[in-house]
Amino acid sequence: MRKVILFALWALSSAYVCAQNVREELKHDLLKAGSNYYAYQGPTKALTPAPHGYKPFYISTYARHGSRYLIKASEYDYSYNVLLKADEAGKLTDLGRRALTQLGYLREDAKGRYGDLTPLGAIQHQQIAQRMFDRFPEVFKGRAVIEAKSTVVIRCILSMQNELLQLAKNNPKLIFNADASEHDMYFMNLQDSALYKQRYSKQTQQAYKDFCAKYEVHKPAMAKLFNDTAYYNREVDAFELNKAIFKIASSVQGTEMRDVFNLFDVYTEDELYNNWLQANAFWYLSFGHNPYNGGHQPFTQRNLLKRIIEDADSCIIRPHPGATLRFGHETIILPLACLLDLNGYGREMHDLETLDTDGWINFEVFPMAANIQFVFYRRDKNDTDVVLKVLLNENEARLPIPTDMAPYYHYRDFREFYIKKLQKYEIERAAQGID
Repeated sequence: MRKVILFALWALSSAYVCAQNVREELKHDLLKAGSNYYAYQGPTKALTPAPHGYKPFYISTYARHGSRYLIKASEYDYSYNVLLKADEAGKLTDLGRRALTQLGYLREDAKGRYGDLTPLGAIQHQQIAQRMFDRFPEVFKGRAVIEAKSTVVIRCILSMQNELLQLAKNNPKLIFNADASEHDMYFMNLQDSALYKQRYSKQTQQAYKDFCAKYEVHKPAMAKLFNDTAYYNREVDAFELNKAIFKIASSVQGTEMRDVFNLFDVYTEDELYNNWLQANAFWYLSFGHNPYNGGHQPFTQRNLLKRIIEDADSCIIRPHPGATLRFGHETIILPLACLLDLNGYGREMHDLETLDTDGWINFEVFPMAANIQFVFYRRDKNDTDVVLKVLLNENEARLPIPTDMAPYYHYRDFREFYIKKLQKYEIERAAQGID
């Protein structure tokens, strides 16, 4: 009973802290409006000391690549070409012409670098690795083995490389096994066609459309960029153009142009907030426990969670297992956080209006270089009562599991809880005749 009460009290206090006014938060850091383009800032809270006698001995992670350029040339070309055509017709305001100039410079800077890791993205992973080494030095002592895997995308491979090089600087004796292969994509970047077909159901699309209509932002943005309402109503898809401009505006913070250009000045504070609201709803509907599409999208990461448990099982029996590091994408780390129900992100939310006040806040989960760290502790190499804590972006996170030592959990409880959850889903999937 004491174990359950302690867990409940800690969960309630954590939920209270999570509930926040994002509108006010954006006033202090407007770059958070960029959602998945938010440049990683590192931990904001100190770690809770380990239970008496326990020391870290193994770390297992999944991390998103660091800051990058936009992935396709069309993401830069579309908004530039629309504004260029309007400018040639004399239809842009002064702000519109300034935006066109900035878009042109950013477009040139990105040429040939589509999807590439930026210098800031490399630094983000160097710093994450350094903090891991400093916070948990016992894990990286002597000739510890560091197993590292990346998806086959170059920005992820380079993110992995930057972490490994930073660890090697601290301890040249470390043994590294690094790989990036299609062989591992079944758990590193699973693409589940059955779940994908459910993802954007008609109900989901309608819910998103209705929500965006309440927080419309493209019309006021167009009115500031164009001097002729009839022109942009006739010639421009205002919703798509705003999305394209806002995406570029959000991504600038991760590039070397971040101190030179600021496309966020196209928007008022309220408009920045509305852009973020739309994006937050989109990501919840896409990867959260969305009741409009069956609520199973987090299970796209069932193979990854299963592999994390399998790797832990094989490593914790070793005297000095080291670390298992994995590098991939936000479309993996977000549903994984939801599958784990980290900090309540696995909840089913029926009212999109309350996502932010209820603590479902996308930039808290998957900024560039986002990471989930599972840190394992024991008293000595013969200790069978292994405990762990989970860090979301290097801050301690809560799990939906009773514990008498929050934010630490007994690994046996963790393992049992999630294996049962995965097995239950597999049984339901089989009953529906889904392979």
